[in-house]
Amino acid sequence: EIFVAGAGNDTLIGNGGMDVFNAGVGNDDIVINASNITALEQVGVGNRARVDGGGGIDTLKLQGAGLTLDLTKISDRRIQDIEVIDITGSGNNTLKLNLDDVLHASSSTNVLKVLGNSGDEVIAIGFNDLTTEKTVNGVTYAIYAHSDANTTANAELWVQKGITLTRSQCGFTINGESAGDNSGYSVSNAGDVNGDGLDDLIVGAGSANLNGKSKAGKSYIVFGKQDADTIELSAIAAGKGGFVINGESAKDYSGHSVSSAGDVNGDGLDDLIVGTREAKSYIVFGKQDTNTIELSIIAAGTSTGGFVISGESMRNHGGFSISSAGDVNGDGLDDLIIGSDSAGKSYVVFGTQDSTAIDLSVIAAGKGGFIINDGSQDDDHLYSVSSAGDVNGDGLDDLIVGNEDSDIHGKPDAGKSYVVFGKKDTKAINLSDIVAGKGGFVINGEFIEDMSGNSVSSAGDVNGDGLDDLIVAAAIADPSGKPDAGKSYVVFGKKDNTNAIELSTITAGTGGFVINGESARDHSGYSVSNAGDVNGDGLDDLIVGAYLAAPSGKLQAGKSYVVFGKKDNTAINLSNIVSGIGGFVIKGESKGDYSGWSVSSAGDVNGDGLDDLIVGAYKAKSSAGKSYVIFGKTDTDVIDLSKLGDESKYTIDYLGDKNANTLTGTTKNEIFVAGAGNDTLIGNGGMDVFNAGV
Repeated sequence: EIFVAGAGNDTLIGNGGMDVFNAGVGNDDIVINASNITALEQVGVGNRARVDGGGGIDTLKLQGAGLTLDLTKISDRRIQDIEVIDITGSGNNTLKLNLDDVLHASSSTNVLKVLGNSGDEVIAIGFNDLTTEKTVNGVTYAIYAHSDANTTANAELWVQKGITLTRSQCGFTINGESAGDNSGYSVSNAGDVNGDGLDDLIVGAGSANLNGKSKAGKSYIVFGKQDADTIELSAIAAGKGGFVINGESAKDYSGHSVSSAGDVNGDGLDDLIVGTREAKSYIVFGKQDTNTIELSIIAAGTSTGGFVISGESMRNHGGFSISSAGDVNGDGLDDLIIGSDSAGKSYVVFGTQDSTAIDLSVIAAGKGGFIINDGSQDDDHLYSVSSAGDVNGDGLDDLIVGNEDSDIHGKPDAGKSYVVFGKKDTKAINLSDIVAGKGGFVINGEFIEDMSGNSVSSAGDVNGDGLDDLIVAAAIADPSGKPDAGKSYVVFGKKDNTNAIELSTITAGTGGFVINGESARDHSGYSVSNAGDVNGDGLDDLIVGAYLAAPSGKLQAGKSYVVFGKKDNTAINLSNIVSGIGGFVIKGESKGDYSGWSVSSAGDVNGDGLDDLIVGAYKAKSSAGKSYVIFGKTDTDVIDLSKLGDESKYTIDYLGDKNANTLTGTTKNEIFVAGAGNDTLIGNGGMDVFNAGV
């Protein structure tokens, strides 16, 4: 049915069906039941269900008991101009919502009031702790706020006294499928693979067995979502919430390395690259369905869903390290970089719109890309490769290649990293030329056996100068005499010269800054990545993994550190990040999990405007592995992965008003929130929380 009210204070009662409510002007009540809620949640061309409160202060009321109104599942266009939601009904009801739902509920205010009583529940995602309380028209509300650092997304959620508020710690867990799969060994943002506007994820499980093929490996695409529900990779393999990519042959270890490939074929959907320990990598084109991808079909060339990239030889290990390269040659298609851990070569493969297989020997010959040659007999481990963003500001994306075994200035295994500028031709690059300042520049390690360059990445624009920056890790460096605590170096982009960068200079605060590990043998920097803009301040942030760290005494549970972007060159000590100064720490869940082995930006998975994170812990759950998605946030509170996605219930047991109140508790664990009067709060025992107000 269709309801159109006029200028009065009207009451519209749907009684079920695919109803359309237009309440017009006035302070109106719109009453919906379970059938109406189901219609609002449904997606389809023929579904016309809609609620429009119109002008005034309008209330959406639930009719019935045991109802759940989940605004995260309902399009913003379906419910508009509602200022109050009343979930009282005839029994216990639930409202679930996030920041975006509050911002879009009304066109006249960013405040949403929720009415209800004891037994009702509000599940709020992305809101801070209780900030204050207010009494309006005889109703007392607890007020929960969300304040974005850039002040463009501020909202308040007012919840009536007596309602239980449930706040999810912002993020969710991805559980591996089978013991020994090692899911989370490699994790990455996948871009927007299915074109729904939310960023997706890719999780590699290189040791997974498949139809009798031992260690063939699997990779899982997890579609972006707004809730904090746990993901089971077994469900992804069944086509629920994403899709699986099955390895080709036994002992390929496909998924050993995974990455977004950008939009390689120019169809508007982001693509994927899956690496193996052998001499193959696979490009899988973005798609909107959840059908399984078989890499054997991709390799056979009988599919239009991607193509295979074969190494020059089996020893080449072309696929050991892989990454999107950005648009290196400026043709509008994203390119790829593939590193070898044994051949001393990296290959840049230009984006292409067809599905023809590529052999890296052809790339080495200057067709469809170019080769990067080390040329050294001793330093042949170009272990880590990545896009560097646009470091020199010429409009072409650049590359960074790490060589952790390299000797420099007589310092064995100090390590080097090479920045190769984007270019339009296919001539081979010799790293000796980069060292000489031709076509890029070199970054020289600081101390003997630091092995700098074990992990390298674009850092995004950390200092806000318009040039992309770099992060170079040295996971076994010894800051302040702490053996193997690790260091990571942020090198600012530059366009005025190609002079060599000495990491000792970065440590001294010139041209960037150093990030010093927290404790001996943490191996901070084993994995490093740009984190996107996690806190919404306009500067790109960083994530540094330390998989051997021991949070709360849990040996090798691992830690990851989010370091907020900043414009100065002062050193960062990760011990300060743990204290909430300049970022926040992510603590591993259980002993021996190795969380932080792989870390990455996740993009904006939940669509709240803040960039999210993904942390891999491949040894968790009997090496089935776990990966954790942490939603972006503006505070610096510690994230405990053991509580990620848990719903911690907050019920205010005693709530005062503007008068002088005496609130007396019992021996139970209770929450007291007083108002504006001269109040007396009496706990009488228990793990009580007191907020005395004004």
